[in-house]
Amino acid sequence: MQCGADGLTETAREELTAAGLRPRRLHSTETDTLTSRERRAADMAARGHTDSEIAKELNTDEQAAVRLLSAVCRKLGTDRTGLRPVSDPT
Repeated sequence: MQCGADGLTETAREELTAAGLRPRRLHSTETDTLTSRERRAADMAARGHTDSEIAKELNTDEQAAVRLLSAVCRKLGTDRTGLRPVSDPT
């Protein structure tokens, strides 16, 4: 966890498991949650490409590209303006 709540996270995972539930796998970085296609779309969007350009690069239609970027933003907890290029270390 990035906020320093590792102990709380572990306790919560143990409680969920004890209750018979299967907690989601923890990810080491934000982009671990993205598929390769989502990561590619996010990178293009972060670099200023339009939905149409992203769709063309991914061999899909513009509506599918918009849905893909919506999923990316939901997973990362941001909007399109908060996306950073994949190669950006910050």
